[in-house]
Amino acid sequence: MSRINRARIVDGDQTTAASLNDRFDDFTQANEVDQFNLRDSAVDLPQFKKSPKFQAPFVQTDVLGKSDMLHAAPVSVGATGSTPYSSPHVIQDGAANPTIASYGASGLTLSAGEVLRIYWSLSVRADLTNSPWDDGFQFNAIAGTGGGGNTDVSTSAGCFVAWLQWDVTSNGLTNWTEVPGQSDFKTTLGSFHGSSLQLCQATTVIPLWSYWLRNLNNGDSSAGTSVETKAAGWRGISGAWHYEALGTPTIFGLRVVLLGVMHPRRISAGAANTLVLDVGPAADVDLEYTGGRLVTFVNRMK
Repeated sequence: MSRINRARIVDGDQTTAASLNDRFDDFTQANEVDQFNLRDSAVDLPQFKKSPKFQAPFVQTDVLGKSDMLHAAPVSVGATGSTPYSSPHVIQDGAANPTIASYGASGLTLSAGEVLRIYWSLSVRADLTNSPWDDGFQFNAIAGTGGGGNTDVSTSAGCFVAWLQWDVTSNGLTNWTEVPGQSDFKTTLGSFHGSSLQLCQATTVIPLWSYWLRNLNNGDSSAGTSVETKAAGWRGISGAWHYEALGTPTIFGLRVVLLGVMHPRRISAGAANTLVLDVGPAADVDLEYTGGRLVTFVNRMK
């Protein structure tokens, strides 16, 4: 950015209307504030939205989930009990109405070199019954010493996943698919279904519980243990996804979906790390959620 270089007024200087106007003229721009007279990425705020120029030609904010600040009646999502699953849960308002970002009849068309930036948030809580942390493959059996038996120790890795889908076909919003770089968690992985971590680029992981053992005497499980578990309480979660347009795609809508219970797993030695659906704990796990936001930015980078 150009530097204004003019000596300041000091005691004894004569000032006139013309001389003062000259000083204001130093700040006059022939063009509006844009990518040519402001340093790269010096500002990245929605109030600078300006079409067709500057860095944020499009900004939109949509309500996600149910507006229920006190969590009086949250939306409840049950874990999935079969694999592969049929369809994920679409984030809704509590009355079975999906909460999505819709970009109108003409959709949102990106130009080559523009970046679509999606941010979303939600309030969530795990609702657990019985002991889902030792169902399915949510635990490891640890052998005791001195003749003691095995102790089942939870991995505390059980989670729900939330990810992004879009419709790039029409404003009818009936053809939802995963955004680029994102799996639908239906890939066959050995005898399981899920996704490699490299195809979870628009995924947020939602932990469900913490679990630990106390008074384990020198690794001898026959000496007795006490198990402490705690469901993950209300907290805010968030996700982000960035996509650089190579052509001129048109996006008509975008939404967030949920699935669980998942667990990290490596199918074989040397294979990629994955998240796979574990149906064992399904009967004992629900995820509750209330409201958040789904925010769309388009940034011009070139």
